[in-house]
Amino acid sequence: MKRILILCISFFLLQTMTGQPLSQPSAKPQVNTIERSMSNLPLISETRAFIELATGWMLQDNGEWLSAENRIPYKQAEYNRSSKAYYKLGKENFQILEIRDVMINNELFAIFIIRFKTGWYEFPILMDGWHKQEGLSYFVFKASKLAQIVPDKFEYNQPYITNLDVVCDGTIIDYDLKTLNSTVAYQIQKTFNDKTIASHNLLIAFMPVQLNGENLARFRLIQVMNKKKLYLPYLDPKDRDKLFRSSYFETSFDVFRSLIRYNAGSIAVPQYTGTPKTAEEFYKRGVTNYAMDNHREAIIDLTEASKSPPYSDFFLTYAYRANARQKMGDLLPALQDFDRAVSLKPNDQSYYSAWLTTIYNRGVARFNSKDNAGACQDWQTAIQLGFKDVAMDKMIQENCKGYKFSPNALTLSTLPSSTPGMSSPAPEVQNDYYKVYWEGIWKYENGNYSEALKNFNRALELKPQTNITSVYNYRGNCRLKMQAYTGAIADFDVAINYAVQTDYNTLKTIYYNRGLANYFQGNTSIACSDFRKAISLGLSDPEYIKFIGQVCK
Repeated sequence: MKRILILCISFFLLQTMTGQPLSQPSAKPQVNTIERSMSNLPLISETRAFIELATGWMLQDNGEWLSAENRIPYKQAEYNRSSKAYYKLGKENFQILEIRDVMINNELFAIFIIRFKTGWYEFPILMDGWHKQEGLSYFVFKASKLAQIVPDKFEYNQPYITNLDVVCDGTIIDYDLKTLNSTVAYQIQKTFNDKTIASHNLLIAFMPVQLNGENLARFRLIQVMNKKKLYLPYLDPKDRDKLFRSSYFETSFDVFRSLIRYNAGSIAVPQYTGTPKTAEEFYKRGVTNYAMDNHREAIIDLTEASKSPPYSDFFLTYAYRANARQKMGDLLPALQDFDRAVSLKPNDQSYYSAWLTTIYNRGVARFNSKDNAGACQDWQTAIQLGFKDVAMDKMIQENCKGYKFSPNALTLSTLPSSTPGMSSPAPEVQNDYYKVYWEGIWKYENGNYSEALKNFNRALELKPQTNITSVYNYRGNCRLKMQAYTGAIADFDVAINYAVQTDYNTLKTIYYNRGLANYFQGNTSIACSDFRKAISLGLSDPEYIKFIGQVCK
């Protein structure tokens, strides 16, 4: 029977919607004409190659190999026999594997996408009340790397491994395929503009085999932190024989090669050029006209889009129109659109950074309207809510001296912005602290960090009746996983302050995690101080000690 592909990867949560703000206003109030937040996004193709069905293999702890369709079984044989929904997901699973491509600074990149099943229990201790969810992970790297995975000349039964040097990555839970390209494009733009590096790297191990008259491809996807000291050991030729020792993925050689060697870049990514009939089509053409500097036409299209849901309640509809109006010098209508966009805070966390950019851009419009106090208020608000931009810092220093920030000045709409393509009802407000707390822990343990963060935020609003150290520690860990390092450090600080000083097991974990947050921010000396404190409190896990030894020499 023909064996086909299964993909294995450690799914991780790392996705925020990002955008760049308007170019800073000049020293003298004038209409700003250089837009940095929503135009010039990289254009991403539709799916170029994909696989929907696969088989994976795992050597269990009872010495028997087990295969499963579209998932990797657990190493523990007892888990594979369980009827629980959680265990039926397998150690790894996927619904579809696909590749898209994108031009970045006139260079072709590939986007490797894995859609997978996940979920969480309403009653985690009892493992009862299963809630299904779907997730998606993506990795962006130079398309030329794909040709290295399957060498032109290779030997059967000889393992090969390729470092893809990922430049941008992320994971989205309950994604919307209609907005996927724009979501990823924002993150790519953010990564390249800020000159940051991906938090994780991706390696692909490949071994061609001949079995029962078939030419097959065995391979693994290896996702690790993007630190050379952590991924270089996988590339060591001496360890090649270990790559396929206990688990691997197998497919027809031709199927695997067609995925990896697809004809990248052969189809240009078209802008919207049709005649719009629906709100979605008017929105797309409006954004296209905006990107092409056809501001008047963009305003007309976006006005049509704003007449129907979900675009009537989508903050970007008004943010784009506000920018177009500002570029045409219509400052009062632009400010009215900015007010509407800011009031429609998005439910989807992937749009959060774009929403903060909108607040900053309203500040630019206020500055150009000679409302200095209003501009400073918006810029400070954006900073307080997590926005970072060198140009904004400079403008605040030059134009907001002596201004006193009011944290209560930003009033948000009680109706959050909808997300195009999503029609789920508003979640019920939960007032049971213990239910909120334990649901948060279950979501965290199952990799749903953005949803877990909401639970711990709500738990703090309900005022923790117990486990206050644990709430801050878990919230810090969520932020650590989501690369919000400053917020993670702040949470770990509070957790340490509330911790019982004789609870060494808890403290050593918090110090280690705070050390990681500092390390990823580039504060190696502070990180190593936290690591040493964790060791003094009893941290002894060999992997952690090895990692500390590598970074704190």
